[in-house]
Amino acid sequence: MECWYLVYCKPKQESRARANLLAQGIEAFYPVINQSKTTSSKVLSQPLFPRYLFVSLDPELSAFSVVKNTRGISDFVRYGANLQLVPASLVSQLMQSKQEFGVCELNMGDAVIVQDGCYKNIQALYQEPDGEKRSVLLIKLLNQSIEITIANSAIMKL
Repeated sequence: MECWYLVYCKPKQESRARANLLAQGIEAFYPVINQSKTTSSKVLSQPLFPRYLFVSLDPELSAFSVVKNTRGISDFVRYGANLQLVPASLVSQLMQSKQEFGVCELNMGDAVIVQDGCYKNIQALYQEPDGEKRSVLLIKLLNQSIEITIANSAIMKL
């Protein structure tokens, strides 16, 4: 039975470590959040837990030294001499809640709420993307449906 373990990565090497683990056939989870910078309109992906990866291994079949010697990984997180197990429920909860971390895919007709600007706290329906950074929404105001274009960083899926 596979268990989830926590590994500590070398600085700024989380993506490399994950890619190397996947290339070796080892399941790895690396949660990221999309954050928009206030000084620019860029949206950057930041690790939710910097320098940490979740790795799924079978304790009876896996060679832990293979993971430890993977490029980008420093070591397993330990409690004393024992490897620290991560509850599978926690990892699955993190995987399911990706959209809360800003990694959500919107489809036509999805309900969203505007979080910024003059339409703040108004519910809308997602229509289509308008480039990489903006989206077209359908808002109902004064018994009329109005299409607006708004920055992706200002909307959240309901």
